[in-house]
Amino acid sequence: MKKLLIISAATLLVLAAVAAGVGYSVFLKPNVNADSQVYHYLYVRPGTTWNDIQDTLTEQGWVHSAKTLSWAMKALCKDKTPQCGKYDLEIGIPNRLFVNRLAYGLTNKSKIEVRMTRYPEWVARNLAPQVLIDSAAIADVLLSDQYLQQRGFTRTNALAMFVRGDMQVQWCLSAEELGQVLADEYDRFWTPERRALAAEMNLTLAEVHTLASIVEEETNDYEDRRNVAGVYVNRLHKQMPLQACPTARYASGDFTLNRILKKHTQIDSPYNTYRYAGLPPGPIRIPSRESIDAVLHYAHHKYLYMCAKSDFSGTHNFSATLAQHNVYAREYQRELNKRRIGFK
Repeated sequence: MKKLLIISAATLLVLAAVAAGVGYSVFLKPNVNADSQVYHYLYVRPGTTWNDIQDTLTEQGWVHSAKTLSWAMKALCKDKTPQCGKYDLEIGIPNRLFVNRLAYGLTNKSKIEVRMTRYPEWVARNLAPQVLIDSAAIADVLLSDQYLQQRGFTRTNALAMFVRGDMQVQWCLSAEELGQVLADEYDRFWTPERRALAAEMNLTLAEVHTLASIVEEETNDYEDRRNVAGVYVNRLHKQMPLQACPTARYASGDFTLNRILKKHTQIDSPYNTYRYAGLPPGPIRIPSRESIDAVLHYAHHKYLYMCAKSDFSGTHNFSATLAQHNVYAREYQRELNKRRIGFK
């Protein structure tokens, strides 16, 4: 009897050891992305099944043992389905951790970027590849009368709703949720301090975006942007036409133009500030945060004229008189002709 008890105990110990080994292999042993040296991301769409997940990992070579992963899925997720989202596959995730992440929707956020673009419809087109929403659905929300009215914008100045930069979002968010994320980012950017500066300029926030969009196309130099903004502010105060070349280019629809000619300044468009005084009805691009700040902190001076420098440094010569401006303009035109810029 004693010998039988010893054999039974030994057998139980062996079985326990085997069970522990199997349990470790199925649940705790590094398995997903175990053979890789880099992180990967798994994107799970609505309606994806556990078999789909296993097939994807196997095809990508991101699972060491498909068999133990299958066992873990069956043991842990009888009544659950993979949740939509983006999942971080750090190196060597155990099956249990991986499966629980997908079953309970423990997703990673995705970085999206609002990029420079020239038309409101293009915002949706740029955002769509970064999230699980098609561009039409995004545009239906962002350009809807309800959304525009809630935000205090119109279809004409809709570009002013957006602030360029990166944001963190859930990959599976809805178009409505994306719209709220963009609105929240706008409100974060427009701090009380920035709003106060806009009020001092007697400009609406949309008008600041519009002016910044023009200034940004004039130069990449921050201090030069402040001076350029100062010229335009002075012109607005004197009710002089802005006569901004970027607006004539925008009105032409040809953004490859590297020289604005008289025919371009005569284009009949509300965006052409050679033809119409004041600011255009909306931005001609989504300006950067730095350009908006350059406008809000515009240089206070007496200049009413500016001309790009003939050394093509990307900065400007500024003048208080038309006579001095014409000297700079002729110098710049000669250099354009010499380099045959604008000739076809």
